[in-house]
Amino acid sequence: PPSGTWTTGTAYSPGDQVTYNGATYKCLQAHTALAGWEPANTAALWQKV
Repeated sequence: PPSGTWTTGTAYSPGDQVTYNGATYKCLQAHTALAGWEPANTAALWQKV
């Protein structure tokens, strides 16, 4: 599964984990990351762990 730093244009699946602004987030819904959908801004897509 994708991991590392959150990046626009990346397809994420539920359970994938990424780092954004020094925090780790777990993907909740399958999606392709778009500008403005940063983990800190989209609680429906990402859960801070």
